[in-house]
Amino acid sequence: MRRLPWVTAALVGCAALLSTLDGLPARLEYDRALVRAGELWRPLTAQLVHWTPRMALADLAALALLGGWLEARGRRRGLAAGLLLAAAATAVGIHFLLPRLATYRGSSGLAAALFVLVAVELAAGPGPARRRLLAVAALALFAGKVLYETATGRAAAAGALPAGVAVVPLVHLLGGAAGLLAALLTKRRPVPLPRSGAP
Repeated sequence: MRRLPWVTAALVGCAALLSTLDGLPARLEYDRALVRAGELWRPLTAQLVHWTPRMALADLAALALLGGWLEARGRRRGLAAGLLLAAAATAVGIHFLLPRLATYRGSSGLAAALFVLVAVELAAGPGPARRRLLAVAALALFAGKVLYETATGRAAAAGALPAGVAVVPLVHLLGGAAGLLAALLTKRRPVPLPRSGAP
């Protein structure tokens, strides 16, 4: 029971519901003017709503798969650290590091964090060399995705966005950094083998 992905299911279910309720995404999205007016929750709640159904599907499917994988392996602590660090990094990034950004929606920073967290754990953990090689390749693919989005201004997975809405590669970079930090902070220490023989 402890390894059932209830944290992931609750997060994905909540985000899916909030993204589909009529009028609610606009009340939760990041809006710089409204944040300055005192609606300080928006940098966080913006990460639970999306601009399009395809964007929501891409973000939430990644969260479901990666979060479920972590919880099934008893890595709920790593999951929580990745999500909290990514949420904080995204909130700070969109408000303080992107002064021209007026509005924002999306869970891609959270998904980026879990992607990097899982890849780092697979690359550093025990197992066949092929799995570690695939994990390193996944990290290289993530870096390539961020570079592509930075160079082209196009979303690699979310599809076409509404007019006036652009991909924000910095969020993916910050999310990835948060995932790496979470992996380092919650790394499992090897259990020492019992000593044999008499003292």
